[in-house]
Amino acid sequence: MRYQSNRPKRQFLAGVRCPKCQALDAIVQVNIVTPVPDEYIECTQCGHSEHRPDSDEISAKNHLEDQLIRDATITGTSGTVKFKN
Repeated sequence: MRYQSNRPKRQFLAGVRCPKCQALDAIVQVNIVTPVPDEYIECTQCGHSEHRPDSDEISAKNHLEDQLIRDATITGTSGTVKFKN
């Protein structure tokens, strides 16, 4: 069996900008194995960090977007702006 370190694995993501400070090539992806597997990104310039959304958050957001599209289709306001003559 291979030795596996308990230290977090850090990997720089090339060409990625920080969503907070807009620094280029400053984002690190961190993978934690123990005690609970986790993954997040972190900016080395400003310290901003974000966790990967779980499947429940993603499906809730997709459901909300689908509902907005259905409502816009029903009301006839599908993003088209009409001006009066």
